[in-house]
Amino acid sequence: MRCLLVGLLVLVACDKDTTPPAEKVGGKYVVTKETVFFDSGCSQERKADGKLKKKTKFTLVKASDGCWNIKLDSEDEVYIVPERVAPAGG
Repeated sequence: MRCLLVGLLVLVACDKDTTPPAEKVGGKYVVTKETVFFDSGCSQERKADGKLKKKTKFTLVKASDGCWNIKLDSEDEVYIVPERVAPAGG
């Protein structure tokens, strides 16, 4: 059982999709896997307000304590935990 737990921890630790990229305010990013969003801050104590689909593009407005305020192409601003995002190419 211990080996299984250690193996799972190694897999999660090595998953590049959960490692946030460098924060660059004004930078363009893309969602790499479906990601939940919040309308008023990244609260772990309440339900998410929705989900962003894979390949959703956005601009970083502000980053603080592992929570990003982002602006979607639709002009909406929401908050995410940047675990499943990458810099947008081109």
